[in-house]
Amino acid sequence: MNLNKLNRTIHNWISIFIALPLLLIIVSGLFLQLKKDLNWIQPPSVRGANAETPTVSHAQLLSAATSVPETKGLKWADFDRIDYKTDRGMVKFITAEGWEVQVDTTSGQVLSVASRQSDFLEKLHDGSYFGDFVKYYVILPTGITLFILWITGLWMFIYPYVKKASNKKKKALKAAKREA
Repeated sequence: MNLNKLNRTIHNWISIFIALPLLLIIVSGLFLQLKKDLNWIQPPSVRGANAETPTVSHAQLLSAATSVPETKGLKWADFDRIDYKTDRGMVKFITAEGWEVQVDTTSGQVLSVASRQSDFLEKLHDGSYFGDFVKYYVILPTGITLFILWITGLWMFIYPYVKKASNKKKKALKAAKREA
């Protein structure tokens, strides 16, 4: 089997094995590209009344964040992430279930309560949603084999030009030998 046939065989079979995981990576990646543009993926950040030094205590911020039905009764440790947006005068309280509560750091009022899909999409994108096995033994090998596909595809693109140049060179050498 020559190198080009082997290259095509590798390229074709690898494509079949990574088709579904690659589709998952592509679709979730496309949505993640648009997360700042589509409010259902990630709610827009609302500006607080004042971006100066916060005047509301941590206890008041937590009280405001847990005053809505989606986060009622949660404690500090129950939140997946708490993002201080000092330039916007607000704090984002984000739950593991995908709820985001934005609280003004000056007045302590709830500015926004919305569902947040970007964290779910990120977990789909890297495979961690399905667990470490899928992340390390499906998604990671998919990335590696995608790199191999890139190399073999590049070779399939370049090879005809290399072959053409080689044939031209051989013809020129033959013509030079005939003349000599």
